[in-house]
Amino acid sequence: MSRSRIAPFLGTLLVLGYCVINSTKSVFEGSLVQHLSPEFIAFNSFVIAQGFYFLICRDKKALLATVRRCLPDVIALNVATMVCWVAVLYAFTVFEPAMANSVILGLVPSITIALGFKLRPGVRALRLEVVAALGMLAAMGFLVAAAWSGSSAIGDLPRGDLAAGLVYCVLTSFALSAVTYYTKRLGDRGMTVPQMMASRFGVLILVTLGLLIARDSFDPYTPRNVGAILLISIVGVIISLYLLQAGIVRTEPITVSMLFGTNLLITYVAQFLDPRLEQSTTTFVGVLVLSAAMCLGAWARWRDGRNNPPEKVPAETEGTTPSVASRT
Repeated sequence: MSRSRIAPFLGTLLVLGYCVINSTKSVFEGSLVQHLSPEFIAFNSFVIAQGFYFLICRDKKALLATVRRCLPDVIALNVATMVCWVAVLYAFTVFEPAMANSVILGLVPSITIALGFKLRPGVRALRLEVVAALGMLAAMGFLVAAAWSGSSAIGDLPRGDLAAGLVYCVLTSFALSAVTYYTKRLGDRGMTVPQMMASRFGVLILVTLGLLIARDSFDPYTPRNVGAILLISIVGVIISLYLLQAGIVRTEPITVSMLFGTNLLITYVAQFLDPRLEQSTTTFVGVLVLSAAMCLGAWARWRDGRNNPPEKVPAETEGTTPSVASRT
């Protein structure tokens, strides 16, 4: 198998590895935010993760030079990461994890296609990917209607809480799409995955610290809380985000957005472990439709890659910035 075909396949496996970890983490976080503030969880988890990635980045001069060269995109990735993580943790205070992930991931492919016209104009969405995105959007609408009628696993919600939860989910969807695109752009411009991880969380740390101070929402550092923070930081951030980052640079953003759908079934099964939730048949149906649409979109890109393999890059031009990236 040629290198041009191995990269997307490896990227798919890496993204799927992220999805397995992230889906179970979502259930854990959904339970955790019931007694710890979202900003407390995010601040402590990402201070640990940022310190780890900065320390293992051996060439600090190269890191600084690359950040300066790609500064607008690095800042954009930082802001998108901050919005994504803060918004999703607040979404879990309102919705069950499977519902929150369904709304978020139902929106992501459509947003990714829309953003692609601006952020990645050299790569078009396939027809089946557009169909799959619309199918995921329809399934998301079905789940929102279920939540509105009180038939989701979380039960009846006040209309104000439901509206707030939807806002958090929409913000997360836009931010997740932006994270995917800016990661891809930085990879195209020659920034390595360790360099991205070593410079990705600064804005998130500052904003969550500000929220902690403004809301006076510091929680006690009990053994239980510290253990939970370490688990999220090591497994849910350091390991899972590295897999995602490495997968994105090898895969097209629209394919990544489709693969995110695998989160749903795993999350639905994992949330059986949360005693707060009574499982909802309505949520299960919505999750199945979303997952089927996701599979259709991912298969379409795989089939297109087999039928139209990318041209071999001449040896003397390997490692140079692609024409799409040169316009970023």
